[in-house]
Amino acid sequence: MLDTGALLAKYHLLANIQGAEYLIPIEVYSEVKDAENREALELGLAIGRIRIEAPDSSSVEEAVKTAKKVGELVKLSRTDVAVAALALSLKKKCGNVVVVTDDYSLQNLLHHMGIGFKPLRTTGIKKPRKYRVFCPVCGYVPSSPQEQICPLCGSKIIRREAS
Repeated sequence: MLDTGALLAKYHLLANIQGAEYLIPIEVYSEVKDAENREALELGLAIGRIRIEAPDSSSVEEAVKTAKKVGELVKLSRTDVAVAALALSLKKKCGNVVVVTDDYSLQNLLHHMGIGFKPLRTTGIKKPRKYRVFCPVCGYVPSSPQEQICPLCGSKIIRREAS
C-alpha cells in the first residue's frame, strides 16, 4: 500500500519488485494534482502497478476509533485515515500488509493497529506513542479533529504525549 508521499516519490515505478501491485484509496488518487505526478500515477494504473480500492466501513470506524484513542486523529488527514482503514481491510482479508509512508502520525496509528509500515525517506518512528488532546485551561476534550479552539473557554486545543 502507498500513501500520497510514496506515490509522489514514484515508489510504484522505482521499486524493483517483480509483479508488485500497490493499493491506494481514492483519497490518495485525488490528492495528486500536478501534471508530472498525475502522469506517473496514470501510468501506474495502466500497467497494473496501482489499483484503487475502498476500505470497508467497519475498518474506517475502527481506524477513526484507534486514532482517537491514541491521540492522532487531530494530526491525521481524511486521506491518512483512509489509508489506515484500507490497510486494516486488507489485513482482515490477507493477513500481512505494509504501508509505504513517511508520515509519523500515520506510522504511529498503523503500529497501534498492528499494521506494518515502511518509511521511504525518513527513519520512521522509533517507538509507538499515545497522546492526550485537550484544552489546557478547562480540560475540555474535543469530540472531532476539526476542533482547534475550546468551545467552552476559547483557548487553543493542545496535544501532549500521555505518560
